[in-house]
Amino acid sequence: MASVPEALDANAVLTMAEQKELEKLRAQDQREIKALKKELQRKEKALAEMAALLVLQKKWEAYCSEVVES
Repeated sequence: MASVPEALDANAVLTMAEQKELEKLRAQDQREIKALKKELQRKEKALAEMAALLVLQKKWEAYCSEVVES
């Protein structure tokens, strides 16, 4: 039967392996978060641009209707 220190060492190795796996998963999560933030920023810019274009379109249509009525 293994002594207590040997058993603790075996648990420490297992913990180290688990810790490495957790760090690997954490790094992967961080990369995914970074990519998602970048995609969200891109989509927010596209949405803002579309909103600006819609406002300009409405203003243009209003201007054109004023010109026709004059």
